[in-house]
Amino acid sequence: MKRGEFINSMGKGVLLVCSGPCLMTSCSSDDGGTDTPPPGGGPSTVSVNLSILSNVGDQTSKNGVLFFRIGAGNSASNFIATEALCPHQGGTLIWKQDNGFIECNLHFSRYETDGDVIQGPQGASGNTRDLKIYPVTISGDTITATKS
Repeated sequence: MKRGEFINSMGKGVLLVCSGPCLMTSCSSDDGGTDTPPPGGGPSTVSVNLSILSNVGDQTSKNGVLFFRIGAGNSASNFIATEALCPHQGGTLIWKQDNGFIECNLHFSRYETDGDVIQGPQGASGNTRDLKIYPVTISGDTITATKS
């Protein structure tokens, strides 16, 4: 029996019921972290040690957040925290210090430090959205981004 014949014989409703849970759990882009929202759906936080970001241009990703240093000093204004994956198709984002923008390693979309799109995928003008930029706080030797 061919696939189309099977689907028609079973009825499309049965197929949707059987495939629904499978579709909901496949294709995750999780980076293996434990970043889950707290009960009640409030904001979650991601923290890294400032020693990882000691020089202007340094960057690191943790639990879906890209942290990078744009200035000297340890005030929050010298750091940016944004989503770590490109909203276009989930490519890894990196901070290009020499060029002053965030770039996707997959299709080369570019973003300003405030998240605005500079260039779409493959040099086109569309098919991506602005990046989420997360507020950061500094406490001691830790920088924390708040995802909401």
